[in-house]
Amino acid sequence: MSSIRTKAIYPLLLLILFSHYSWAEEATQYTCPMHPHYIATDMGSCPICGMDLVALETAGSMPSAETEAGERVVVTIAPETIQNMGVRYGRAEMTAFGSRVRAYGVVAESERLRSEVSSRVAGWLERLSVTAVGDPIKKGDLLYQLFSPDLVAAQRDYVSALQGGNQQRIRSAAVRLEALGVSKGFIKSLRKQGKVVDRVPFYAVTDGTLSELRVREGAYVRPGETLAVIQDYSTVWINAAVAEKDLSEVSMETPVQVILPNLPGQVIESQIDYIHPTVDPDSRTGRVRLALSNQAGRLRPGAYADVLFEIDLARRLAVEESALLIGETGPYLVVALGDGRFQPRSVRTGRSSGGFTEILEGVDSEDLIVVSGQFLIDSESALRESFQKLQRIKLGLDQLPLSQQQLAMLDHMIDAALYIHEALVDGYDISPDQLQPAREIRDLLWPGFGATRLGPIMQGAAEAIELAQQARTESALQQALHQLVSELQPWVLNGRRDHYQQQGVRLYQDQQAQQLWLQLAGEPVNPYGAADGELVE
Repeated sequence: MSSIRTKAIYPLLLLILFSHYSWAEEATQYTCPMHPHYIATDMGSCPICGMDLVALETAGSMPSAETEAGERVVVTIAPETIQNMGVRYGRAEMTAFGSRVRAYGVVAESERLRSEVSSRVAGWLERLSVTAVGDPIKKGDLLYQLFSPDLVAAQRDYVSALQGGNQQRIRSAAVRLEALGVSKGFIKSLRKQGKVVDRVPFYAVTDGTLSELRVREGAYVRPGETLAVIQDYSTVWINAAVAEKDLSEVSMETPVQVILPNLPGQVIESQIDYIHPTVDPDSRTGRVRLALSNQAGRLRPGAYADVLFEIDLARRLAVEESALLIGETGPYLVVALGDGRFQPRSVRTGRSSGGFTEILEGVDSEDLIVVSGQFLIDSESALRESFQKLQRIKLGLDQLPLSQQQLAMLDHMIDAALYIHEALVDGYDISPDQLQPAREIRDLLWPGFGATRLGPIMQGAAEAIELAQQARTESALQQALHQLVSELQPWVLNGRRDHYQQQGVRLYQDQQAQQLWLQLAGEPVNPYGAADGELVE
């Protein structure tokens, strides 16, 4: 056997030279859908429940170790069954989305649309036209009438100036009236009628809603005193509290979505109006202000708002989140291969946002993906995979379908035992690096054969090789050799007996200590001492 040699082990890189696979031919076997542990070689009924047996894929059709490592079993489903499952297809598509930063927000009045009504002169409110907070107000509506001696005196000066015909004096008197807050319309009426009015009317200068009323009819007001506040709610603000760690990701160009509890199912697109330059020291959040149109009046100040900032927006290859399944090994998709064939396929995902998940690896835009009904297909694939694993466990070592490449990989473990034997006999130190390729065989073959009777053998052999690598004394190396050969004994004698016999590999046992070793054909040389060696058949 070309791969078995002494003093050195072939590097793993040479294993790629073996590329031919020859699986053993097995007869069709049958199992019960309700009792998968029952397997028969003939078609019939299940002795447990009486159901008809179904064909089971044999070990001869098992996928290779490479397929098992990265893919799931392919299943074929009848067209009528696919229709009954409600299977729906889709593809991975380039979709514009990024990551979402979620923030708490509160609807507030726009301070830009706030108008305060104040008096510029002292006097008494003789008549108040708006009496309750919430009253709608239109521009030009009468707000109140004020009796003020100062206003009466100013009117008399204006009327007197009009009668005297002095234009400069007329202009000065009119400016004084305007400075006291009198409207141009009232001045025009006073000019026309030429009669002083005791109770001067004051009108609204903007549309809105009376949000505050601080006086009552008959009250005495002073110059500069705020009488009422008119608020325009056609546009409102939302003050969003963004976590300090996310503030650097938010910019004026960041797209924003707003969701309000009182508007279920509606998503409002918005833009950032201002990012405050400070952070609240108590909550460790920064305030971001949004401006939203509120012509319908459904956005009410004080209401809660859920604010979503879409950061790092870009076009990415993505699928619907509902198409993804999560298993022990991570996320995967069910890919339609055509002709009713499906296969669960592992994928590597990236960002998830807005119902989409980015796909970095595993599928591309040409793959047809199941986006509805994939759970039933995946269950069918998992069931058939379980059947295959169960069948493998029942296979004897001599029935395992090993390819030439895989057999050559296992031969490296035999090489390791021969190498340790020769090091002990010739009295030289082993190189741990020389044993490393043999130790890695367990990981390479485990996906395909870890669930078979070969699994415990590979596991035990790998542990023994590790002990040999760590051995610092002759006795420790002898113990590692005995443990390694003990683990490989079932494989050498029962797995590929003829193969190793042809290559001259022999299994010996120390007649006194009953310790085992492997060596090539010839006179037995005991690595454990002077006792005779006995050939183990």
